Amino acid sequence: MRTILVLILISCPFLLCGQQFPDFKPARYDEDYSFLENDTVSSWYKSLKYKKIGKKAYVGFGGDFREQYLIKTNEGWSSELEDGDGFTLTRWLFHADLHLSEHVRFFAELQSALANGKDTPIPIEENPLEVHQFFVDVTPFPKIPLSFRLGRQEVAYGSQRLISYRDAPNSRRAFDGIKMMFAKNNIEADIFYLHTVVDKVGIFDDSSSPDLRVWGLFSNVPLTKGGLSFYYLGFNNAMAIFYDGPGIENRHTVGARILKKVGNWQYDVEGAYQFGSIGDRNIEAWSTGLAVSYRFEGLKYSPELGVKADFISGDKNPTDQVQQTLNAMFPPGAYFGLAAPIAPSNLIDVHPNATFRLSDTMSFLCDYALLWRNSRTDGLYRPNMTPFFELDSGATSRFIGSQLSGTLMYQTYGHLFLGTGFSWFDAGQYLKEVTEGKNILFGFVSAQLKF
Repeated sequence: MRTILVLILISCPFLLCGQQFPDFKPARYDEDYSFLENDTVSSWYKSLKYKKIGKKAYVGFGGDFREQYLIKTNEGWSSELEDGDGFTLTRWLFHADLHLSEHVRFFAELQSALANGKDTPIPIEENPLEVHQFFVDVTPFPKIPLSFRLGRQEVAYGSQRLISYRDAPNSRRAFDGIKMMFAKNNIEADIFYLHTVVDKVGIFDDSSSPDLRVWGLFSNVPLTKGGLSFYYLGFNNAMAIFYDGPGIENRHTVGARILKKVGNWQYDVEGAYQFGSIGDRNIEAWSTGLAVSYRFEGLKYSPELGVKADFISGDKNPTDQVQQTLNAMFPPGAYFGLAAPIAPSNLIDVHPNATFRLSDTMSFLCDYALLWRNSRTDGLYRPNMTPFFELDSGATSRFIGSQLSGTLMYQTYGHLFLGTGFSWFDAGQYLKEVTEGKNILFGFVSAQLKF
């Protein structure tokens, strides 16, 4: 509560700038404040976001501070990791955006992620100080909308099922590499080759992994009130571990997604197929996802009711030469919520959900998820795609469990975001066969300030 009050006080000066600014982007490097060159209103915040330093050169600064208090009972469906008083996750990001000309731009960002009150924090929770992003953009041809990005950078595509920012846990994900970007008439296409940046619990010690890399093509074509995406992703992991054994993994993913809005209806459909090899085993994996929602604009609070469903392949036989487990590669880290961080692999899930807009600044979201194993001969995976448990041939149930969640979000001043919520994970028969099968209760309070 003290942190929330402090952030409210800190956010008050942003009210004094007297100007309207665009909404913050999920990736801060996508924000463009060059329009401020012709803005005649003077304010300290304008000077922070846009400072001319030459005929065509300017620099801007920004940041993000987030504090979360979390409490979780029976983590991992076990009483061994019981934490009675919870813990806090603190993260701050600070960036500088330097445009030397229309053709050259540098972007740099520092990140600090801290976990307080947790006995054994993992690197994505505790990473005291690191160069999170540092890249240069070059646009060499004045009449061709083609740019090249080289260096450390955040990357996310589409629904973020396979490549995400990983915003929820604490420390956001970064990659080292090169990307070529084309954008014209709302048609976008990226070609990239990237190495994963390994999170380490130290200061300025994160490094590029030679053993974990991704490359590919992502394109997006606009439709009337929607969009159509196509992608190819290549993936290499020199130290892959699955329930049917370790090996060098060379995996290829082809997929497509269509997002469409028709009246008050919205549809989101995505499918992907994976092939390649893990050691001497061939890969044959797939996934399909569907989300449908309808917004009742004439009713109080404009309720939006929807349902999501995923069908994601798992391995059918751990002793044969074919591997059917879908690799989510770089998922969000909280695909089904922070209460039970399960990777979207070997799963069937159905999520009825509802959103209520209580006011212009406040909304309430609730979700009920039902989870099953797709294959009885494959287990569950953590978000980093390592097995959750030992493979137990005696565990025959498909039903993993159900999860009820609710979140109340409040946005004020355009800079301050407050949230609180809970999740109740009711362990199903499968979890009772391989763990203590304890139910998980998770709650959080969050405050975030962006500038």
